[in-house]
Amino acid sequence: MKTEDLALFNTVAEFSSLTGAARVLNIPVSKVCRHVAQLEQHLGTRLFERTTRSLSLTDAGIELIHRSKKILTEIEALELSIGQLQGNTSGTVTIAAPLDFINLTCNDMLNKFYQQYPGLQLKFISYQSRLNPMEVQADLIFFVSHSNPPDSTMVGHKLSTMKRLFIASPEFITKNPELTHPKQLSNYPCLLSSKGIQPGHVWLWTDENHSNCINVDGPLESESNELCISAAISGQGIAWVPREMCNEQIKSGKLQLLFDGEYGTDVYMWSLFSSRDYLPHRVKVVLDFFKKEIGILLQQSIE
Repeated sequence: MKTEDLALFNTVAEFSSLTGAARVLNIPVSKVCRHVAQLEQHLGTRLFERTTRSLSLTDAGIELIHRSKKILTEIEALELSIGQLQGNTSGTVTIAAPLDFINLTCNDMLNKFYQQYPGLQLKFISYQSRLNPMEVQADLIFFVSHSNPPDSTMVGHKLSTMKRLFIASPEFITKNPELTHPKQLSNYPCLLSSKGIQPGHVWLWTDENHSNCINVDGPLESESNELCISAAISGQGIAWVPREMCNEQIKSGKLQLLFDGEYGTDVYMWSLFSSRDYLPHRVKVVLDFFKKEIGILLQQSIE
């Protein structure tokens, strides 16, 4: 009996769906069916009751779930122990993340990662946070949103909280001294960028703990916050982006915070993964690393 088959069986049981398991594991449904059939043949019993609309565990399946979870947990602990002894965690971890997140973390953070884990390979897939996480196939998904991730069967851990603020060039602010509150933004050129599942033309602000929104428009709409920051520097309009993405430009005087930095809106960074009971050691290593380093990055940005 292979541990891979036990992990696959657990995924099918968790989602109560061969198709759902195939989507999460990024393999054909036919392969999932074949491995489940092989496991049932090896054990000499049915593990699932199948109908045209549902999939449920048999008594044997329930027993296997309880026992296999313990086995997989022990294997994960063994991998961790051996990996620590050898200093050698290896394998490939596929990470799906918005392009801005990748750009934000692909310099010193990744250099540090490869120094610590030379045997691990990271494969990044760029996607926009407006997608439902269930539509993305990866070991680990980083999701950025003003609220909770869309409903799904994935496990979500909140990694950090950032502030999205309004910025513009000093020249733009000088030319528009009458702009004193976010409720006026619909009268000014705005640079639209991805806002997680929030539509790009709907901007939010917080006033005395109350959330407000306004429809805006402008000369640019992009999936990249970085492009909007560059356009703001050149004086094309107002951008609404996480402070952490433009700290250097603010410090250098290329950009200024509108409204004295008030009316900021929280934006959350989530890590999502498929299994509630078994997370491979290599994925846990990556998750723990990014959780720690993102915390350090955000702390440095406010100092």
